[in-house]
This record gives sequence, C-alpha cells and structure tokens, in this order.
Amino acid sequence: MRFWAFLSYSWSDRPKAVALHRRLEKFVIPRHARHAADPEGPAGRRLRPIFRDDDEMAPSGPLAERLRTAIDEAPAMILLASPASARSHYVNLEVEHFLSGHDPKRLVIIVTGADRPAKPELPPALDRVEDPLWLDARGARKLTRRNLVRVAAVVLDVGFEALWRRHVRYRRQLTALWCALALVVGTVVGMAIVRQLDAEKRSPEQQRAQFVEWMTNNTNAVGLPVDEVKLNITRVDDLDNDGLMEFFVVNETEGYCGSGGCVALVYRTVSPGDYEVVLELLGASTSRVRQAADGSKEVIFSDLSVSREPLYSVYTLRGGKFQLKHHEFCDGLNFEVCTQPMVITPIPWERAPSVEKGTPPLERPSADARVVRIGAGGSTFEGGDYDLEAKGMAQGGEWYLVEVWKGSCGFVPASAVGPHK
Repeated sequence: MRFWAFLSYSWSDRPKAVALHRRLEKFVIPRHARHAADPEGPAGRRLRPIFRDDDEMAPSGPLAERLRTAIDEAPAMILLASPASARSHYVNLEVEHFLSGHDPKRLVIIVTGADRPAKPELPPALDRVEDPLWLDARGARKLTRRNLVRVAAVVLDVGFEALWRRHVRYRRQLTALWCALALVVGTVVGMAIVRQLDAEKRSPEQQRAQFVEWMTNNTNAVGLPVDEVKLNITRVDDLDNDGLMEFFVVNETEGYCGSGGCVALVYRTVSPGDYEVVLELLGASTSRVRQAADGSKEVIFSDLSVSREPLYSVYTLRGGKFQLKHHEFCDGLNFEVCTQPMVITPIPWERAPSVEKGTPPLERPSADARVVRIGAGGSTFEGGDYDLEAKGMAQGGEWYLVEVWKGSCGFVPASAVGPHK
C-alpha cells in the first residue's frame, strides 16, 4: 500500500478536510500498531501519508483513474460526511469504489454540520452498508482527541481501547518531556538573566555609582555635611582581575590637605557595596596602572620628588594590601618615555641605616650633581645638624635615596651611610 487511508470529502468542506488531514498525519503510531495494517506499509512513526485530493472536479462524470488507484492503494477510507458530501456525485463514486474492493469495517465516517437529526445524511452508496461506523462531530470546531484515536484505530485496524491507552500514555510522557524541557529552558534563561543583571551590576559605571552612594552614606554617618566634603575619584580600575573595580580617591576637603599635599587612598571592592582601603598615601599626585610580567597589575604614584621632579613609587598587591615594591628614578624624563629607570630598593624604616650629618643630598647619583632644591621657591637644601632618613638603595649599592623634607628626596653616596642605628 502507498497510503494509510483515503480521505473523501466535498469541495465545500475543504477547510475542515485540510484541518483533519493535518491532525491525522501528525498522529504518532504506537510501536505495536506500526505494521498492523500492512508490513509493507509506509515507514515512519506517524500516520502519514493519507491521501487527500486537492483538485476541484466537475459536477458529474466518471471517477478519475488516479483516484481509483489511490483508493485501491489505501486499506482504509475516511469520509467527511455533510449534507454537501451526501449530494456530491464524486464522493458517492469514491465510496462506491472503496466498498467494491474493501471491507466496510475499514470505512470510518465523520459527520459534520450544524444540525443534529437522528440520522446523518450519507452518500447513497452507503445505503447497502448495515450500521456503518460514524462519529458525530456536528456543532464542534474540531474532532475530539478520543474520536481522533477512533479514526486512527480503524485506519490501523487495531483495537480502540489498547490504542487509546497507549495514546494517553504517550501524551503524558510528551507532556512530562515538555515540562522538563520548559524547566531546563527556564533555568537556562533565568541563569542568563541573573548573569546579565550581575554583569550590569558589575559594569564600571554601575560600580562607580554604588561606590559614590557608599561614600555619601559614610559621610552622613560621621556627621559631616555632604556639600562640604570633596572626595575626588581620580581613577577606576580592576587591579586584582576579579571583575570588581578599585577606586582611587583623593580627599580634597578643606582642612584635610596640608603643606605635604592631600591624602590619596585606594579602595578595593570586597563585594558591591563593601569596600576597604588597601593603600593610603600623603601628597601623592597622578596615579598610573601597568601590567607586570607575571600578569598582575602595579600601581604607580608620584608621591616623592627630587628637586620637584617626580620620583615614582611602584606598589603591588600582597596579602590583601598594596605594598611598596620599589621606586623608579627617571632623572627628569616623563614616566611614559622612561624605558630604563634607575630602580631603588626600599629599606624598611626599622632597618634604615644612618646618614652622616651635614651630607648634602644631590639631585642624581653623581658626585658633580647639584644639591637638591626643595620648597615652592626651589631653594637649595640647607644642611643642618639633624639626621636624614634613608628610604632606599639604588642599583649597585653605591648610592642611597634619602628623604629630606615632606616627600622631597635626594641621593647620598654609600660612603656617607653608616650602619643601622
């Protein structure tokens, strides 16, 4: 056989026939009934193909050869019965041809229409069939699921009850599968939305707004007027590569800056809305961030100077805080073009060596260098009877960096540096 069934209908019932044909061909055949009608039948899981003629024919004339062949190659017939099909010449010929070579039990009649008389109108060819099987679909928009399975049972030539039970089980399994799929999709979509919202919360702009709100709340908490507090956020950067921003803040509030400059702080974001200070410097100016060889980020401040030229202090994150790594002296060159700076290793204050009193600190590690200039007027440093503070040792150990006055520094030779006091 080439078709599971032949669908016969009047051209005026075409919309209903198209809808029924679509539903029938979507019907999933249970495994036990798949070859019940004919082992040589159409392959596949669904009740497909079902023959439906889509050509409008003349009001009278013999049945076309292709229609007779299609009826012969289909073991069952589905008749869409209505007053129009009962008067249709071709519908009657199709039914008549089917009955001439098939068992009447393989003919299922679906009665449509608006009225419900005791007996439906049927083509004359059915007058000789005793108690034909018909399903009442009058007044309904479409065939009920139970009646759809009845049609499939006739087409497949299997018992209705067994087919219905299997169909109900299949529908339950399909519903469970769809529910599980919907749950998975819902979970995935939900997670995507959560990630999107989290990403929005973690955007630099949003994090900056959260930090400003936090600073404002802190200012209110200590009783300071917000309009009198000036906290300047000079930089926002992710220093520890965790997706959370760090904030560089200079407190420019009146009364908080002195002759040594203003306080600069770096806040690390523990979590959005929770922050801690990881670096605090006095008199620091422009901040910079660069990538280190190991992939970490270094923070550079020019918190020291030599004859009013910046001396760069490099900090790295260690133990949750930014610790001083070394100083870089560029001898007057701008930081961005200083490719080979002199590296000065810091000396902890508790191990700082003493410097011979009266030793003039110089502008650079050179015996013929000038004495450092300090102060707003750039006056030459005047030595006195007091100790200089050694802050670091230059490469080679021949020169030391000393702090002269409020961040102003200079260099002294190693010969003027004694042991730790």
